[in-house]
Amino acid sequence: MHTFYGHDGVITSLDLNGPYGALVTASKDNTTRVWDLTTFKCLGQLPGHEDYVECMQLFQNTLVTGSRDKSIRIWDLTDLTHAQVTRDGSPTPSDSSSRSGKINGGSPVFSPDEYSRPSIDTLTTLDNCWTSTLNSHTGPVTCLYYEDQKLLSGSNDKTIKEWDMTTGQCVLTMDLLWAMGTSNSWADWMDYDLTTNRFVGSLQFWQYALCSGTIDGALRMWDLRSGQSHRTLVGHTGPVTSLQFDEYHVVSGSMDKSVRIWDLRTGGIQEILQYDDPVNSLRFDLSKIIIGSGESLKIYDRVAQQHSYYTGHTNVVECVRFSDSVLASGGQDSTVRLWSR
Repeated sequence: MHTFYGHDGVITSLDLNGPYGALVTASKDNTTRVWDLTTFKCLGQLPGHEDYVECMQLFQNTLVTGSRDKSIRIWDLTDLTHAQVTRDGSPTPSDSSSRSGKINGGSPVFSPDEYSRPSIDTLTTLDNCWTSTLNSHTGPVTCLYYEDQKLLSGSNDKTIKEWDMTTGQCVLTMDLLWAMGTSNSWADWMDYDLTTNRFVGSLQFWQYALCSGTIDGALRMWDLRSGQSHRTLVGHTGPVTSLQFDEYHVVSGSMDKSVRIWDLRTGGIQEILQYDDPVNSLRFDLSKIIIGSGESLKIYDRVAQQHSYYTGHTNVVECVRFSDSVLASGGQDSTVRLWSR
């Protein structure tokens, strides 16, 4: 659908909040940029982090970013996106009549590439979006998950922390080395360099249930009421880079070049998808799993059990996210690409 240019380094993370909302991208060029998906224009960069952003989540207009500078920053994009669409005279993301007209009115209208080629020198600095900073980790923040005013973050300091977003306080710290020491899933994780690898590759929680994927290839289930790990899913032979779960399944991706679909009721592996390259990112819904591995996006149809591929990146795909009918991917080619699902 569209290619966003401008970053001068590997795209490390991204997220979006709807087909006509905002897209946020982060790169090893040490910029975090906000884009308007109605106009495809770059609105500017978010200042403050002293190193590049490793992970982020955009929920409605609240953005949470975790960085290699060991901090987590909270941003409010409400005024930014509203002001931009008002100035442009474009429909706001919440304008359902305009949205349906664009979807049903034939082919999408794309902006010229020059709208999405801002250099670092010409970027507007978005000074009014930052709301707070969370400091407690002693290593790079590598993954996070935010829901219902609760945030969990994983770090190369070998801990997972729970934060109360109303107070900004860390209310629970989970020691991963202790959890690894009490399980049978030890791997040669000491061989991995933490300057380039993530000790905690991914995590997600729902109410009091947390699932984490770590550098030793294990998925661990935690009870947030006690802070204890009570179940370990063993199968990956490389670091876990990504995971997502629903009521019945956990889907995980790993540097071992596989995606594994786990049955939460039994703890067993329901299906293994094998690839030629490490799996860097994935997202799924009831019908499809979207996988970033190698230079293409792999689309696995869970019903038909068939693969299709989206090609366009000229280097390894690092991150994928989707919202409704739109999929975004970022790669080592420094571009972000928007696809129709």
